[in-house]
Amino acid sequence: MLKNLFKKKPTVDLIDNHQEADVVLRLMFEIAISDGKLDEAELKIIKDRASLISGEDTKVSTIIRKIIDGAQESVSFYPFVKKINETYSKEEKKDLLKILWELVTADSVVDAYEENLYFKIAELLKIKRVTANQIKQQNSN
Repeated sequence: MLKNLFKKKPTVDLIDNHQEADVVLRLMFEIAISDGKLDEAELKIIKDRASLISGEDTKVSTIIRKIIDGAQESVSFYPFVKKINETYSKEEKKDLLKILWELVTADSVVDAYEENLYFKIAELLKIKRVTANQIKQQNSN
Protein backbone atom coordinates (compact mmCIF):
# COMPACT_ATOMS: atom_id res chain seq x y z
CA MET A 1 0.00 0.00 0.00
CA LEU A 2 2.75 2.49 0.89
CA LYS A 3 4.55 1.56 -2.27
CA ASN A 4 1.51 2.54 -4.32
CA LEU A 5 1.01 5.72 -2.33
CA PHE A 6 4.48 7.05 -3.14
CA LYS A 7 4.60 5.68 -6.63
CA LYS A 8 4.83 8.53 -9.14
CA LYS A 9 1.69 8.87 -11.18
CA PRO A 10 2.47 7.83 -14.74
CA THR A 11 2.63 10.63 -17.25
CA VAL A 12 -0.58 10.91 -19.19
CA ASP A 13 0.12 10.09 -22.80
CA LEU A 14 -1.33 12.39 -25.37
CA ILE A 15 -3.75 10.93 -27.81
CA ASP A 16 -1.42 9.20 -30.25
CA ASN A 17 -3.29 9.77 -33.47
CA HIS A 18 -3.73 13.48 -32.77
CA GLN A 19 -0.33 14.35 -31.33
CA GLU A 20 0.14 17.64 -33.21
CA ALA A 21 -3.32 18.83 -32.22
CA ASP A 22 -2.52 17.96 -28.61
CA VAL A 23 0.54 20.19 -28.58
CA VAL A 24 -1.59 23.05 -29.87
CA LEU A 25 -4.16 22.42 -27.15
CA ARG A 26 -1.39 22.40 -24.55
CA LEU A 27 -0.13 25.81 -25.69
CA MET A 28 -3.69 27.09 -25.76
CA PHE A 29 -4.16 25.92 -22.19
CA GLU A 30 -0.89 27.55 -21.09
CA ILE A 31 -2.01 30.89 -22.56
CA ALA A 32 -5.45 30.56 -20.98
CA ILE A 33 -4.12 29.96 -17.46
CA SER A 34 -1.19 32.38 -17.62
CA ASP A 35 -3.25 35.09 -15.91
CA GLY A 36 -4.06 32.75 -13.02
CA LYS A 37 -7.57 31.76 -14.05
CA LEU A 38 -9.36 29.82 -16.75
CA ASP A 39 -12.20 31.97 -18.04
CA GLU A 40 -15.39 30.40 -19.45
CA ALA A 41 -14.76 32.04 -22.85
CA GLU A 42 -11.23 30.61 -22.91
CA LEU A 43 -12.46 27.17 -21.93
CA LYS A 44 -15.07 27.29 -24.70
CA ILE A 45 -12.38 28.03 -27.31
CA ILE A 46 -10.27 25.15 -26.01
CA LYS A 47 -13.27 22.80 -25.98
CA ASP A 48 -14.20 23.83 -29.52
CA ARG A 49 -10.66 23.09 -30.69
CA ALA A 50 -10.65 19.76 -28.82
CA SER A 51 -13.93 18.78 -30.44
CA LEU A 52 -12.26 19.13 -33.84
CA ILE A 53 -9.82 16.36 -32.97
CA SER A 54 -11.99 14.09 -30.87
CA GLY A 55 -12.90 10.89 -32.59
CA GLU A 56 -15.90 8.68 -32.09
CA ASP A 57 -14.09 6.87 -29.28
CA THR A 58 -12.69 9.99 -27.55
CA LYS A 59 -14.72 12.51 -25.61
CA VAL A 60 -13.79 16.20 -25.49
CA SER A 61 -13.75 16.03 -21.70
CA THR A 62 -11.15 13.25 -21.87
CA ILE A 63 -8.93 15.35 -24.12
CA ILE A 64 -9.28 18.39 -21.83
CA ARG A 65 -8.51 16.27 -18.76
CA LYS A 66 -5.33 14.94 -20.40
CA ILE A 67 -4.22 18.47 -21.26
CA ILE A 68 -4.84 19.68 -17.70
CA ASP A 69 -3.10 16.66 -16.18
CA GLY A 70 -0.15 17.12 -18.53
CA ALA A 71 0.16 20.79 -17.59
CA GLN A 72 0.17 19.94 -13.89
CA GLU A 73 2.90 17.33 -14.33
CA SER A 74 5.15 19.33 -16.62
CA VAL A 75 7.50 22.15 -15.78
CA SER A 76 8.06 23.32 -19.34
CA PHE A 77 6.13 23.56 -22.55
CA TYR A 78 9.36 23.66 -24.57
CA PRO A 79 8.89 20.05 -25.82
CA PHE A 80 5.57 21.15 -27.33
CA VAL A 81 7.15 24.15 -29.01
CA LYS A 82 9.94 21.91 -30.30
CA LYS A 83 7.38 19.50 -31.77
CA ILE A 84 5.61 22.38 -33.50
CA ASN A 85 8.90 23.72 -34.88
CA GLU A 86 9.69 20.27 -36.27
CA THR A 87 6.32 19.70 -37.93
CA TYR A 88 4.63 23.04 -38.71
CA SER A 89 5.22 25.34 -41.64
CA LYS A 90 5.60 29.08 -41.09
CA GLU A 91 1.97 29.62 -42.17
CA GLU A 92 0.73 26.96 -39.76
CA LYS A 93 2.68 28.66 -36.97
CA LYS A 94 1.03 31.97 -37.87
CA ASP A 95 -2.37 30.27 -37.76
CA LEU A 96 -1.49 28.93 -34.32
CA LEU A 97 -0.60 32.44 -33.17
CA LYS A 98 -4.00 33.65 -34.39
CA ILE A 99 -5.67 31.00 -32.23
CA LEU A 100 -3.49 31.91 -29.25
CA TRP A 101 -4.30 35.60 -29.64
CA GLU A 102 -8.00 34.72 -29.79
CA LEU A 103 -7.53 33.09 -26.39
CA VAL A 104 -5.73 36.15 -25.01
CA THR A 105 -8.68 38.34 -25.98
CA ALA A 106 -11.44 35.82 -25.20
CA ASP A 107 -12.40 37.44 -21.90
CA SER A 108 -12.24 40.97 -23.41
CA VAL A 109 -9.24 41.76 -21.19
CA VAL A 110 -5.69 41.65 -22.54
CA ASP A 111 -3.79 40.50 -19.48
CA ALA A 112 -0.07 41.39 -19.43
CA TYR A 113 0.91 37.81 -18.53
CA GLU A 114 -1.08 36.37 -21.43
CA GLU A 115 0.29 38.93 -23.86
CA ASN A 116 3.87 38.33 -22.74
CA LEU A 117 3.43 34.57 -23.08
CA TYR A 118 1.95 35.06 -26.56
CA PHE A 119 5.08 36.94 -27.64
CA LYS A 120 7.38 34.44 -25.93
CA ILE A 121 5.70 31.55 -27.77
CA ALA A 122 5.98 33.48 -31.04
CA GLU A 123 9.69 33.93 -30.39
CA LEU A 124 10.13 30.22 -29.59
CA LEU A 125 8.25 29.37 -32.79
CA LYS A 126 10.78 31.53 -34.66
CA ILE A 127 8.15 34.05 -35.71
CA LYS A 128 9.46 37.61 -35.70
CA ARG A 129 7.91 40.00 -33.19
CA VAL A 130 6.76 42.30 -35.99
CA THR A 131 4.81 39.40 -37.51
CA ALA A 132 3.36 38.45 -34.11
CA ASN A 133 2.33 42.10 -33.67
CA GLN A 134 0.66 42.10 -37.09
CA ILE A 135 -1.31 38.98 -36.16
CA LYS A 136 -2.25 40.63 -32.88
CA GLN A 137 -3.42 43.83 -34.63
CA GLN A 138 -5.35 41.98 -37.34
CA ASN A 139 -7.18 39.89 -34.77
CA SER A 140 -7.92 42.59 -32.18
CA ASN A 141 -11.43 43.67 -32.95
